[in-house]
Amino acid sequence: MPPFVRRLGSILEILLAMSGIILRRMTFARGVSILLSLGLYIYLTLLNNLTIALWYFAAATLIHYVLLFGMFAPNGWSQRFIDRFGEEEGFRRYEALMAFVFFHNGASIALACTTSAGALNAFAPSYALTIGGFLFSFIGLPAKTWATYIVGIDTYYYRDLFLRRPVGEFRVAGPYKVFRNPMYGVGHLHGYGSALVAASLLGLVLVAFNQACVWIFYWTVEKPHIEAVYGAQMSE
Repeated sequence: MPPFVRRLGSILEILLAMSGIILRRMTFARGVSILLSLGLYIYLTLLNNLTIALWYFAAATLIHYVLLFGMFAPNGWSQRFIDRFGEEEGFRRYEALMAFVFFHNGASIALACTTSAGALNAFAPSYALTIGGFLFSFIGLPAKTWATYIVGIDTYYYRDLFLRRPVGEFRVAGPYKVFRNPMYGVGHLHGYGSALVAASLLGLVLVAFNQACVWIFYWTVEKPHIEAVYGAQMSE
């Protein structure tokens, strides 16, 4: 297989993994979960109800960050998973949960954007919002994808945090040469871009709230782990 084709396949795999679909460890149960999740999202999209969209976002966000903090805070649940299932099986079970919440976190924001579309048209013409949204997306999504390509899908799913030890050698390459934390920083621009394309003021607010939550997790849980395991220079 030509290197270009392999690289393209890796990028596609990363994009799907960032959305909660991990092809390399797909199982029947995970496939059913994905189909049910997609069905729920399509159903809620057809309902086009803003109140339901807000409740969906609230539930998805709560589950997302309860899982993150519950797993990786001191004396968190990750050690219980390891003690009961072993490292590999424990991580796979945790990873399936995280993939589920990653999907619904993104889907809930997308639903909020579509159900509240048009509000920003009172402040700027639609063509300007669309151009700005695509520019944000063309910067943010490639940056986040490239960063994930550098660190790997396992690290994207916090395998090092789960095992509480390094799972590979960190390389200051790609977007890490320019940005200190491309995933949590510039990598969120595509979320704002989607909200701008939909002209959704609510979408902008929810993306900002989600980004604030992930930065809180980074500063309180992930950064101390990085400093302890990889060295202080990796967290700068």
